[in-house]
Amino acid sequence: MKQSGYKVLMREILGICFFPTATWRRLANQPVKAIKCRLLTVLIMAAVPPLSFYFGTTHYGWEAGDHIVKITPDSAIPLMVLFYLALVSAVVVIGAMAHWMSKTYNAEDSYPIKGMVMIGYACMPIFVAGICALRPIWWLDIMIATLICCYTIRLIYIGVPILMNVPEDRGTLNTSALFAVALVYAVAVLVATVILWEYVALPVFIDG
Repeated sequence: MKQSGYKVLMREILGICFFPTATWRRLANQPVKAIKCRLLTVLIMAAVPPLSFYFGTTHYGWEAGDHIVKITPDSAIPLMVLFYLALVSAVVVIGAMAHWMSKTYNAEDSYPIKGMVMIGYACMPIFVAGICALRPIWWLDIMIATLICCYTIRLIYIGVPILMNVPEDRGTLNTSALFAVALVYAVAVLVATVILWEYVALPVFIDG
C-alpha cells in the first residue's frame, strides 16, 4: 500500500475516534471494494490489545502487594492468541448480525462485510486503548476500558443509520437490538474464558 494509503487509514482511525459522524459518512460513500479492504485494517488493529497484553504481563507485570507478578511467556502465548480470536470473532459475529438486522429494519442495501467493517471501526477506540496494557495497572485499565466501551456503543448508534443505510426512524431500534446481541456474546465469551482458563490456557505466574 502506498504511503498515501497509510495516511488515509490513519486519518480514518483518528476520525472515527474524534469525528465519528463525518467519518461514517465518508465510509458510506466508498465503493464496496474499498470498504472490503478496510477489513484488513480491522484485523491488524485487533492485534494491538493482545500484543500489548502479552508484553505487559510478561515483561513488566503488575503490583500485587509488595512484589511484582508476571506471566511466563510460554503460558502467555495461548492467552494472547485466544484474546485475539475473541476480538476478531466479536467483529465477525456482531457484524454479521448487524447485516442481518439491517435487512429486518428496511436497510436500502447491505452486505455482511459492511456490517463487520462497521463493528470493527466502531471498536477502533478499544483497539487503540489496548496500548494501555503495555504497563498493567488493573484499576486504571478497567476504568479506561469501561469508558472506551461506552464510547464504542455511541459510535455504533451513530454508525448504523449512516453506514448500514437503515432509515433514521429505525436506527435506534436496530442498534438497541444489536447491543442486546453484543451483551449475549459478551456473556458467552466470559463463560468460554473461564472454561479455557481452567482447562486449556492456564497461566503460570511468577514473581518479577
